[in-house]
Amino acid sequence: MQVIKEEARFLSDSVRNSYSQIFFSDNKWLALFVMFASFIDPYAGTGGLLCLLITIVLYRWSGLNTTFIRNGLYGYNALLLGFAMGVMFRFTLAFFVIVVLAALLLLIVTVWISSITSKKGVPFLSFPFMVVIWVVLLSTRGFASLHLSERGIYTFNELWRIGGKPLVSVYETIGSLGLPKLADIYLKSLGAIFFQYNIISGLLIALGLLIYSRIAFLLSILGFLSGYFFCYFIQGNITELEYSYIGFNYILMAIAIGGFYVVPSLRSFLLALISAPLIVLLMSSLDRILGVFNLPMYSLPFSILVILIVFLLSNRYQVKQLYLVKFQQYSPEKNLYLDHNRLERFKNDTYIHINLPFRGEWFVSQGHNGGITHKDDWRFAWDFVITDETGKTYKQPGTKVEDFYCYGLPILAPAAGYIVNVLDDVEDNSIGDVNIEANWGNTIIIKHGDYLYSKLSHLKAGSFTVKVGDYVKKGDLIARCGSSGRSPEPHLHFQLQSNQLIAAGSIKYPIAYYASNEQGKQSLNSYEYPLEGQKVQGILPSPLLYSSFHFIPGMKMSFNVNERNAQNRVDWEVFVDTLNMPYIYCHQTRSVAYFTNNESVHYFTNFKGDKKSLLYHFYLAEHKVLLNHEMKIEIKDSIPVNAFFKGSAIFFQDFIAPFYIYLNAEYVSSSVEMQDGIKLISSVKSRNNNNSSTRLDFETEIGAEGILKFTIKGQKLCITAERTV
Repeated sequence: MQVIKEEARFLSDSVRNSYSQIFFSDNKWLALFVMFASFIDPYAGTGGLLCLLITIVLYRWSGLNTTFIRNGLYGYNALLLGFAMGVMFRFTLAFFVIVVLAALLLLIVTVWISSITSKKGVPFLSFPFMVVIWVVLLSTRGFASLHLSERGIYTFNELWRIGGKPLVSVYETIGSLGLPKLADIYLKSLGAIFFQYNIISGLLIALGLLIYSRIAFLLSILGFLSGYFFCYFIQGNITELEYSYIGFNYILMAIAIGGFYVVPSLRSFLLALISAPLIVLLMSSLDRILGVFNLPMYSLPFSILVILIVFLLSNRYQVKQLYLVKFQQYSPEKNLYLDHNRLERFKNDTYIHINLPFRGEWFVSQGHNGGITHKDDWRFAWDFVITDETGKTYKQPGTKVEDFYCYGLPILAPAAGYIVNVLDDVEDNSIGDVNIEANWGNTIIIKHGDYLYSKLSHLKAGSFTVKVGDYVKKGDLIARCGSSGRSPEPHLHFQLQSNQLIAAGSIKYPIAYYASNEQGKQSLNSYEYPLEGQKVQGILPSPLLYSSFHFIPGMKMSFNVNERNAQNRVDWEVFVDTLNMPYIYCHQTRSVAYFTNNESVHYFTNFKGDKKSLLYHFYLAEHKVLLNHEMKIEIKDSIPVNAFFKGSAIFFQDFIAPFYIYLNAEYVSSSVEMQDGIKLISSVKSRNNNNSSTRLDFETEIGAEGILKFTIKGQKLCITAERTV
C-alpha cells in the first residue's frame, strides 16, 4: 500500500510540476489554472497530458534520475509536444502510435541536449520540443494514415462543439467587454503558449500568473508591450503577432530574464525591456530560414535568446549588478527576498572563511592604512597585541619581551591549508630595537586556496610546530607570538596575500566571524574588517550550544506539542540534499528548514512548507544563534519577507519589491546561563513603514541532552514543545 501511495504521489508531482514549469514555477495553483486552460481545446489538452504520461512512464522505465521528471524539468517539453500534435492531427490509431514514438525520441533528445547545456551552466528550455516537433512534422508529411486537423481556424464552431451555447456565450460576453486590441492580443498570446487560440485560456493563465507571482505577471506585460511596440516602430509583421500570437516569446523571455534566472530588480526589468526587441530580430530572421522548410518557429526565439543571456551573465569576471539566482526557488518573489536577505546577512561573504589567528581578546594596535607601517602594498594588514584595563601592553617593568602580555601566546591557523613558506631563524629583539635586515622576522605562510594565502609574522624563534608541506586545520597551533624582525615590542602581524612570498603585499579580505569590544560593549561582526583601536576575539563555541545545534544527517528529534490544550507529536529528521545542503524535515507536515552551522554561528537559510508547523516556529526562534553564551552578545538579523508576511501585506509588496522593499521582520536573540543549562531568548517583530505590527517571542531551554523545550508566544498564539526521549 505504501508503495502505491508513493507512486501516486510521484505521478501527481510529475504532472503538476510539468504544467507549472512552463512558467518556471512549481506552484500547484498555477499548475491547476494552466491545466484547466489547456483543456479549453480538449484535443490540445488531451494530447499534452497523454504525451506527458507516456514520457513519465518511459523515464521510470529507463532508470534515469527521476528527480528531473518529478520536478517537471523534463516534463514540460513533453506537454508542449503533446499540445502541438493534439492541435495538428486528428485522433486516430496512427496518431497515438506516433505520440508514443515522439515521446521516446523526446526522452533521448532531452537527455542529450541537457548533458550539453549543463556543462555550460545554461538551461535547455524548449529546445528538445523544437527538435522533436520538427522531426515529426517533416516525417509525417508522407504518412497517409495521419490526418491534419483544421482546429484553430473556426473558433466559434470549436467552442460550440466543446461547451455548447454556454461556452459560446461566455466567449461573446468577454468579447463584448470591449477589451483594447493590445489586451486581446496579449491574452491570446498567453493562451498560444499552450496552443490555445482563444481569450478564455489567456484569461485563466493571466489569473494563474497573478496569483502565483505578481512580479512574473508584471514582466509578462512588460515583455509583451516592449516587443509589440518595437515591432510596430520598425513596421515589422504585426499581422503575425495579431493572428499567430507568436508574441508569447516576449512574455516567456521577460519572465525568464527579469525574475527567474536573474534576481528581480530595476536592472533586470530593464534587461527584459531591451531584450524583447532582440526577440523581434530573431523571429524575423528565423521565419525566413524555417520558411524554406515550412517549419514553425514556436518558442525557438525565446529559447535562443535566454540561453545566450544566461551564458553571458554567468561568464562575467566581476558581478556588481544583475545577479544570477544562486539557489533556485521557482518564484521571482522568493528569489528576490532570499537574495535580499542573503545580501543583508553576508554582504562580504567569502568562499574561504578566514578567522582570527589567536584565542582570547586582543587589541588592534594598527589596522588597515595604519600610520606606522601599514601603507602602500601593505595597507590591508593588522597588528595585534594584548592590553590590560589601563591600555598598557606589558606588566612592569616592561623591559623584557617576557613582560608583554602577548609574548609566547599561541598563534593559530586562521583556516585550513598547506604550509608553503617558513622562516624560523630570527632572534627576538630587545625592547625598542628593530631588525630591518630581516624585516618580517619569523614568518609562516599558509596557502588556503588559489591566490589566497595568510602571513603571520614576528613569531618567536623555535616555537614553530609546523614545517613546509604540512596540512593544518582551522585553529591548529602553528607557533607562538614573538618580537622578531621590525618589531620594537612583541606583537603579531597578520595579513592576507595573493602569493607565498614573504615580502608580498597584502590584499583586502574580511574576517569571517569575530566579536568586537568597544567601550565595554561586545558585538558580533560577520565578514568585516577589525578596526584600529578595537578589541577583538574569535568565536569559540560553547560545548553545550555547539552540540545542541550540531544537527547531523540521520539525526531524529521528536516533540510533544501543546497548543491551546490540544496535544500532538511531531517528528523531525535531518537530511542533506543533492547540493550538500543540510535541512530538518518534518514528517507530519512535509516542511523543510535549511540550516548552516559553521562552529561560530548556527543560522537557518530557508524554509519551505507549512507556516503553522512547529518546524516553522523553530526556524523563526533559532534563525541565528551565536554558539557562545559567555560573550553576552545580542544577535540581530532579519527574516526574509516571504517567510514571515502573508496575505494582502505581501501581495501588494510583491508588485514593487524589485524596486523597493518596505516590509521588515527584525530578529533578536540572546542567551542566559541557567543552573542546569542555557536558555535562548529570541523574538521576531514585523515592521510596516517603521510601524510595529506583529511580534512573536520564543524561549528555548537547552540541557545536557540538547534542546529540551521551547515555547512560542504571540498575540493569538501559545505553543509549548517538549523533547521526547
